[in-house]
Amino acid sequence: MISRKTAAAASVLLGNAALSACNDPAPARTAAPETAPPENSLQIETDRALTGNEVSTSVGVRILTADKRVAVLAGHIEAGLALYRAGAPDLAAAQLNHAVSLETQSERDGFGAFGFDSSVYETVHAAATAGTPAEDVEDALIAAKANLAETLEATGLEQLDLVLFLLELCGDEYGVGVIDAAIDRAPAYQAAYGYAAAARDVARNMEGADDLVLELELLVRMWPGDGPVMVDAVAPEPAMGTQIARARLAASIL
Repeated sequence: MISRKTAAAASVLLGNAALSACNDPAPARTAAPETAPPENSLQIETDRALTGNEVSTSVGVRILTADKRVAVLAGHIEAGLALYRAGAPDLAAAQLNHAVSLETQSERDGFGAFGFDSSVYETVHAAATAGTPAEDVEDALIAAKANLAETLEATGLEQLDLVLFLLELCGDEYGVGVIDAAIDRAPAYQAAYGYAAAARDVARNMEGADDLVLELELLVRMWPGDGPVMVDAVAPEPAMGTQIARARLAASIL
């Protein structure tokens, strides 16, 4: 039988332990258990051809309207163009493949209504695949960049909404691509840069958005100067998340 003295001592120890737990810093967060994703971010099996309005991303297959799917593709195109100019045509071709591949053709359904010209991306993709120096196809690179901007504008998405969506995609891809300040999945790391660059370019055409443009420029500069090239160490995930949050804040006050 437990004595009153022993029981009292145990009670004191338990009280001290509870008080210590309240005062101690919060424990490090661990990955939350998977829950059902929202409808517009539905993850589905990928061992089949995608159907209408489905687009594959690093965080799963999402169901999006054509205008939002243009934004998803924009990150890959921006990344591909930057990598090509940085002297990595093989990596550029892999990103640009999203704009030309038959396997991703369904993801581009409806893009013709926005003036999307697949031929300009096919030209750049073919040159990158062949290892042609970027300076030899500068006109094609400029044409691809111009068609992307025109296509994004033609979607009719509000510029602010587009910037916020691109920031969402940027955060998703970086979170998948980088672990402990090191590149874990290069395609996602590269695409994240593309979304940051696309958001900055959209913001540059917005009135009264100087603060937003500044924050987005700082976001883009968190990658190496040449773009999403392969390096041993990159910006830590928390730092990237903080800068994305700063850009969101700047957008929220417009």
